[in-house]
Amino acid sequence: MAIIVLQEMDKQMPSDFGLGAAASFIAAVHAAPADPDVPGDPDDRTFCGRPTLGMEPVPYEPAGPGAPWLPLNMRGWECPDCAAALRT
Repeated sequence: MAIIVLQEMDKQMPSDFGLGAAASFIAAVHAAPADPDVPGDPDDRTFCGRPTLGMEPVPYEPAGPGAPWLPLNMRGWECPDCAAALRT
């Protein structure tokens, strides 16, 4: 099964409510199955059940069976429910 790694972003407006773009921060990193009709795109929901719409893909593919499903530098944002679903 192909796994697509996705970032759930938290966008915050400047605290002074002045002009400027919202700052984006990683809220969580999720895993989703690949869409069976469009390889390389995520299915509609992550393994934890969240909708994938609006999430950003992470350019990462696990090296093979037993390899981490997300990049090591993103472990701090790992979704525990996606991780548990991938272990079963």
